[in-house]
Amino acid sequence: MKIQKKKIFFLIGVLIIIPFSLVGQIPDGHFIDADKSEKKGYKLKPFIQKDKGIYHYAVLTELPFDNKCKKGISQKKQIDCSEKRMSELIIKNIKTKIDYKGDVYVYLTVNSLAKAVNVEIKAYPKSDKINRVVREAVELVKFKPGKYKDKIVDSRIWAVLKF
Repeated sequence: MKIQKKKIFFLIGVLIIIPFSLVGQIPDGHFIDADKSEKKGYKLKPFIQKDKGIYHYAVLTELPFDNKCKKGISQKKQIDCSEKRMSELIIKNIKTKIDYKGDVYVYLTVNSLAKAVNVEIKAYPKSDKINRVVREAVELVKFKPGKYKDKIVDSRIWAVLKF
């Protein structure tokens, strides 16, 4: 009888834990994005949005900014390296002394003309001043067109800045 009770409690535990472990999971080939299409919060999007011609930087064959990422690395390593490099490029353009503790999330699209468009900056804790300073720094980053299989495409990029 004791063994059966243990099995039942184990089964109940598994049935309770599984749904909680799935909450917040991002499916393969998707990322969370912030843009003006959502009034509040974020939107789950595929790495390749063919209908809009937008490609996430994890799938690009050539990134739209100078980077030190090795060629032929996995998507996970490409994401980590790209985010780190993008953060470095933005931070080096911040010329003002910043008295801010928190994270700033930067989302932007580099279009085929190498211009940053659809720039969204979200500071946590919220700070309009840091948002403005980071936006100015993003405008100073030198972009180039991103490529997917040797074709110039619009590239969606994101980075987190930690202060």
